[in-house]
Amino acid sequence: MIRFAITLMSLGLLVGCGVDGEPSKPVVTGKQTFGVNSSTGAYTNTQIGITFPAN
Repeated sequence: MIRFAITLMSLGLLVGCGVDGEPSKPVVTGKQTFGVNSSTGAYTNTQIGITFPAN
């Protein structure tokens, strides 16, 4: 199982670096939310996303 995971990650690295053609840039998104709740007080929420487009 470990060999399969390492092989899969290696293939993903090769595709991402452009060995098979033009490399594709990852898309990074983020969202930060601040708020106030009447019963618990202040809160924050952070979301981060990274997408590697498959041309």
